[in-house]
Amino acid sequence: DMFCDLKQVIQVCLLLEQEEAVEDGDLTDEQTTIARTNILKNIDDQTRVRYMRTFEYVTDHAPYLRSLISKKKKCDELTHIIGEMQNMINHTRSEDASHLKSRMGTYAAPVPDKALINPPIGDDSKSHSKMGFNHPQLGPMLCPAKFLGEFNKDPAE
Repeated sequence: DMFCDLKQVIQVCLLLEQEEAVEDGDLTDEQTTIARTNILKNIDDQTRVRYMRTFEYVTDHAPYLRSLISKKKKCDELTHIIGEMQNMINHTRSEDASHLKSRMGTYAAPVPDKALINPPIGDDSKSHSKMGFNHPQLGPMLCPAKFLGEFNKDPAE
């Protein structure tokens, strides 16, 4: 998952594992249960599944990470490794996205066989004044659906 916060994924998945252990009959103190419940209640089922999939992938491909998680004395090393992994995830995502810029006009065009977006965007554009929300065709695509009606009334605002 190129858009994950790896630290949060690991923390949530460890809490989910604790929750599962409690359901299987392991005892836990009341404060721990309350804290775990307060964190997990804000995470929907779809996000839990995505986090678990990411966690399993990471621990399968970096088994040493699992051993660090279980050792409190290795907390600093774990934090460092997670930070390095997150930096690599962020870098890879940025690299992938940077290659899309020159092709954005093709991907954003409603009917690319007939016409690309107008005014065109590309690497040669020195000014960003007509990009993003300021672009007549891209602006509505970037606007969240719940605000689209308001945006279309006055796109300049």
